[in-house]
Amino acid sequence: MSSTRHLVVIGGGAAGFFCAVNAARMDSQLRVTIVEKASRVLQKVKVSGGGRCNVTHHCFSIPDMARRYPRGEQFVKRAFRHFFVPDTIEWFASRGVAVKHEADGRMFPVSDSSQTIIDCLLQEANRYGVEVLMNFSVAELTKQAQGWHLQAADGRQLQADLLCVACGGFPKLEQFDWLVKATGHSIVAPVPSLFTFNLPGHAITQLMGVATPVRIKLVGTRWEAEGPCLITHWGLSGPAVLRLSAFGARHLAEAGYQYSVLVNWLPHENETGLREQFVRHRQLKATQKIGNTDGITLPQRLWHFLLAMK
Repeated sequence: MSSTRHLVVIGGGAAGFFCAVNAARMDSQLRVTIVEKASRVLQKVKVSGGGRCNVTHHCFSIPDMARRYPRGEQFVKRAFRHFFVPDTIEWFASRGVAVKHEADGRMFPVSDSSQTIIDCLLQEANRYGVEVLMNFSVAELTKQAQGWHLQAADGRQLQADLLCVACGGFPKLEQFDWLVKATGHSIVAPVPSLFTFNLPGHAITQLMGVATPVRIKLVGTRWEAEGPCLITHWGLSGPAVLRLSAFGARHLAEAGYQYSVLVNWLPHENETGLREQFVRHRQLKATQKIGNTDGITLPQRLWHFLLAMK
């Protein structure tokens, strides 16, 4: 009987593949299998970053990066001490994939194509003999005296000495039952995150398509975010809004998604400076409409909308 140990990774996404290929690389005696419930792997990688795949973030301070994780700061700090942004950049660079960073900190492959990342991970899997089983939906997971038994919905079975669960999240608590039953882990009830703000009937939706940098704060909390904001026909979207929804996810769920936000449309200005600018405009250009004020960097449609508000 072979003494080779078997690692089964549940989930054929970025995390699952990264775990699998590195485990196989670091232990040549380890048999590694990825099981994926869908008919294709790495599909979220393909669409991430608008099809460009935002690989990591241009931040080289562990405390600063950890603060970007609203409900997992302490956990990721420990993880980052083992593998952090420079390690990610080097890992891909050593496999021929160069990355670049943009003004907002996001890092993409130089190719601007998520397929570059997918090809890299697939090549690593082939290089180290990682087995990939498609359409393998884990229906039952059982802890045994020696490892784990996996039962697929279609009847297929696997034995594993080691197990990595990298299947991502589920929207409903009961969807974790198979994992809780087998492991005894406790699961925090999931809530929506990374969503846009719906403002039904608000006049600002007339400006759909307008985009500008903002600082946005969830009233009654300490949560705020800064970055690009996009006005849509239903409300507000863009990186700043999505980031704020992630930080305030549990507060918003507890409030029944009835909430108020404060938007600073000129986040790099201060009130005193703006007041002085308006006074100078009135003194030097008294006949010129305020809507034509020099130095206001807002999109014109938004500036005129704000001036007309009562």
